Amino acid sequence: MTWFAPDALFDGAALRTEAMVEITHGVITQIATRQGDAAAIKGTLSAGFVDLQVNGGGGVMVNTTPATDGLRQIAQAHHALGTVAILPTVITDHPDVLDAAADAVIAVKDAAILGLHIEGPHIAVTRRGTHAADFIRRLDQRTLDAVKRIRAHGLAVMITIAPEAATPDRIRALTAMGACVSLGHTDATTDQIHTAIAAGARCGTHLFNAMSQMTGRAAGTVGALINSHCHIGIICDGHHVGDDMIALAIRARPAPGLMFLVSDAMATVGGPDTFDLYGQTITLKDGKLVNADENLAGAHVSQAMGVKRLVNHVGITLEAALRMAITTPAVCIGRPDLANLVGRSVLDVIVLDNTFDASPLSQIV
Repeated sequence: MTWFAPDALFDGAALRTEAMVEITHGVITQIATRQGDAAAIKGTLSAGFVDLQVNGGGGVMVNTTPATDGLRQIAQAHHALGTVAILPTVITDHPDVLDAAADAVIAVKDAAILGLHIEGPHIAVTRRGTHAADFIRRLDQRTLDAVKRIRAHGLAVMITIAPEAATPDRIRALTAMGACVSLGHTDATTDQIHTAIAAGARCGTHLFNAMSQMTGRAAGTVGALINSHCHIGIICDGHHVGDDMIALAIRARPAPGLMFLVSDAMATVGGPDTFDLYGQTITLKDGKLVNADENLAGAHVSQAMGVKRLVNHVGITLEAALRMAITTPAVCIGRPDLANLVGRSVLDVIVLDNTFDASPLSQIV
């Protein structure tokens, strides 16, 4: 066994500057107060990032390659950038694509793949964003069966729906299965959001994007979610949401530990600068992904990049940013253990340098 003392250590709750870790056979076995005989590590030690909205990576999209090899390639691309646990995300498409993605997450048996995020097709056409209108439909039995199948294998399911596309009874059915119902891609009124939350919805998908906005006389989806006790994901890439609005939303929540960072990453993260989506070429241009009409089409950002922006541009502390990128998403998806350091392989632990770039601990020790 060997003791290592980083400059700082994030234990899942707090940033500690007087701690060291014991590593035995490639696993962190305990945390203790720093002593003089520990080997120094420059940087901040932390469990790897958790990302609950990953459309692609490494040149692969979940929708175009809904198979075990595709999921592994996506997970590996993000792992190289510090994200060690993901929910691959299948967006609005033909029902066969959802079924294939469900079968793939069941078969892949990879600890980095937590389950599946089903983002659509049960959304509002008016707030579909880049989702294909032809496949949008109300929540149906086929999707319920796919969720039930995934949950039967003990895997996580997050499903983004619009209240307009699902009855409260069907939201209750999803919740009873253990799925995390997330509200998004919706034109819902405040009352519709309240009804969906009362039925069991407990999350919001990429706050501010593809949802009815807040005004002085109508909170809309944005205001209703911010004012709720739901967990809410948000993209921090400098394009999807203004930094001031991210800061405002974080401060406005009714309790701590409710905001979490998502990447909404596409195939270009860890991959080439273009990919195909619904037969259109999506291109990385000036740091953002756009289609032929210059509209946003997902994000070219990793969780590490999001953390860096949260600290450098939004102005929150590194401790708060790490909670948003690790602890809160882990709790939201029912895996609080993913925020812990003790018991973790060095392969799933990262070190952040003074610019907040992430490197695997395994490369250092």
